[in-house]
Amino acid sequence: MLTVAIASEFNAFDGELYRYLLERILGVEVQAWKSEFEFNGCKHVRKQTGLFLKKAADAGVQHALVAIDNDGGSARGLPHKPDHQVEREVEDPDGCRVCWLLETIPSTWRAAPYRSCVVVPIQTLETWLLIIQGHTFTEPSPEQRYNRAVLKKDCFGKLPLSSQERQRIALELLKQPEALPKLSLRPSFQHFMNQVLAW
Repeated sequence: MLTVAIASEFNAFDGELYRYLLERILGVEVQAWKSEFEFNGCKHVRKQTGLFLKKAADAGVQHALVAIDNDGGSARGLPHKPDHQVEREVEDPDGCRVCWLLETIPSTWRAAPYRSCVVVPIQTLETWLLIIQGHTFTEPSPEQRYNRAVLKKDCFGKLPLSSQERQRIALELLKQPEALPKLSLRPSFQHFMNQVLAW
């Protein structure tokens, strides 16, 4: 079993989906490291990442996943590219959200024995779920559909659902045999998977 420190905007939902995706990608059982940290939104994840990873290392954890949604659009928070200059992207309020998180990862977590990855679905985690569902996006690519409320409604319907029910629906989608092949076609998921496979 692999223990992973997971920092996400809402660990009861997002964190559990990422934990399950790690299991699918790595082919091993993954448990989330239990800590006193409760994250609430992207700014809180970014602010607490350094301390969270220090505490995880102190507890003997050597694997970490840090994730937020992109919440960008067609003109800001554009997809991450390998040639991005992190400092420049961080200075730009509309810059790359992957770089925005990368800047918070302590140097100790960037080399062995520690393994970390930064995940930023475009535009939100529900985009990945809609791709698995075979949703017909009106835009040329799913990443250009950036209205969070619409994406969530398209994914889960109009009725408000509990986080447990949303989690159940999402995990059923992620368990489908074609889930990873479909997601692997999207750049934001490729970036996530490539980092994890390098572990």
